Amino acid sequence: MRQQRFLIVTLVLVGVLAFGAATASAAANFKSSSFSVNNQGQLVCSYDVSGLGNVSSTTGTCSGTNTAVYQCINNGGKNPAAGNKTTVTGNTSTSEQVPVHNGRAMGSLTVDPVGPGGFTCPGGQTLYLVSSCYSDVSMNIGGATVSKPGPFCSGPIMVRQ
Repeated sequence: MRQQRFLIVTLVLVGVLAFGAATASAAANFKSSSFSVNNQGQLVCSYDVSGLGNVSSTTGTCSGTNTAVYQCINNGGKNPAAGNKTTVTGNTSTSEQVPVHNGRAMGSLTVDPVGPGGFTCPGGQTLYLVSSCYSDVSMNIGGATVSKPGPFCSGPIMVRQ
């Protein structure tokens, strides 16, 4: 009888501990999130996440598919030929430790656009990033995840490369 009671108490205790661990790890949730593209063509992933527990920091990641348009501009500020432009598409992301205060993290992650690859400008012209769009964007902060299809695009920009 004594062994049976000990076994039952042990099983109940293991069950409670397992449930508590699963609940604690699944507690992180987004209070708010947003995605935008700044005037440098970068994706800005803003977040406010609660339920992160008693930790000083957690991992934050943001990723997406970026389509960037690069163009050559002459010294007079003009685009001399239609051929002096390229469109590049690729996956891009960032990951960093974000600070947590009282179980909550607020801030933003910045993702750089894909580069121009091997595209270069001839002499007397300068390479500029002229547009940047992101699709299939996702963000994870401490286990809480949010995804949006997009697109999230920049307005007309002129970022010298």
